[in-house]
Amino acid sequence: MRHFLILACALLLAGCGRTPVQEQQAFVFGTRVEVLVVSDDPAQGRQAIAAVLREFDRMHRAYHAWQPSELSELNLAIAQGRPQQVTPELAGFISEAQDLSRQGDYLFDPGIGQLIKLWGFQADEFKAEVPPAADIAAWLANKPSIANLTIAGNIITSSNRHVALDFGGYLKGVALDRAARSTSAAT
Repeated sequence: MRHFLILACALLLAGCGRTPVQEQQAFVFGTRVEVLVVSDDPAQGRQAIAAVLREFDRMHRAYHAWQPSELSELNLAIAQGRPQQVTPELAGFISEAQDLSRQGDYLFDPGIGQLIKLWGFQADEFKAEVPPAADIAAWLANKPSIANLTIAGNIITSSNRHVALDFGGYLKGVALDRAARSTSAAT
């Protein structure tokens, strides 16, 4: 009887084919991402992956911290002490990031872009060097934070010219949320 049950289970499992998995890799947000979609329809899975990667690329280009982008234009305006009109999407990201930062007592703060730059992370080629202590001390003395930003509709102003947004960490979470919604809707 025992052998019969094992054989029956083996036959049942053999009849259950594995659902095909489609995958593709890309480099966005400063890291390698791999998108996997499990779908009975491989064409639909590939379409879902393409849609996710298009959105990742769009966000990467629109909110890049050190290459020309809407975010780098905002950072320049902040450094120059002038208001900047942004897209509703960017205003929403700033508002949400402010809320998340506040909830975490600013232990995660996308307003520390200049510190990230000091450490060499805002470069196409990372250079592992410790920044000069005087530069870090100067940055600390200025206390830049996303909390220094004011949002009035789509106009962003800052009470601190040393704030520079770097959404690398924040946008990874946003992108993952969007990818999960996108692929679950497509499959």
